Amino acid sequence: TTQVEATNLLRRVIKVGASINLIGLFTSIFGAQFIIGSLVAKSMQNAVGFGVGIGGGMVSAQTLQPLDLLVVQANTNMLTSHFVSLACLLWLTRMVDKLDPPSLEEDL
Repeated sequence: TTQVEATNLLRRVIKVGASINLIGLFTSIFGAQFIIGSLVAKSMQNAVGFGVGIGGGMVSAQTLQPLDLLVVQANTNMLTSHFVSLACLLWLTRMVDKLDPPSLEEDL
């Protein structure tokens, strides 16, 4: 393959990778909003009850658990990985454009 063909192929791969990454980032943000919403609902239910009534001093399944915080941490790690991947793709695009400016020659 020629240098132009290889560069055009690399540009297409970067474009597809960035598109997939943006879709993943969007779904991660949507999931984070759902997770935070459910944790806020759990914490508000705990604050209203104050442990009195039929349940008494028992710990219900609706209390915040350490696992809930680990889910938030995992989602934050996923958002960070998408951000770093997009930053690397943008840097790679910049380097490819510096080495070989876009050409008008089409792939054969």
